[in-house]
Amino acid sequence: MQAVLSEGYRSVSLVFDLAADRILVPVAIFVALAGALVIGIEVSALLSPADPALYQL
Repeated sequence: MQAVLSEGYRSVSLVFDLAADRILVPVAIFVALAGALVIGIEVSALLSPADPALYQL
C-alpha cells in the first residue's frame, strides 16, 4: 500500500512539474512584455520633443 501511494505521489508531482513549465513560460513572456511597455512609456515621456510645432508639416 505504501508503494502505491508513493508512486502515485511521484506521478502527480511529475504532472504538476510539466504543467508548471507550460504555464511559467507564457507568464514570464507576459511579464517581460508588460515591463517593456512600462519602460517604453516612461522613456517616451522623458524624451518628448521640446517644441511639437517642429514636427508638424
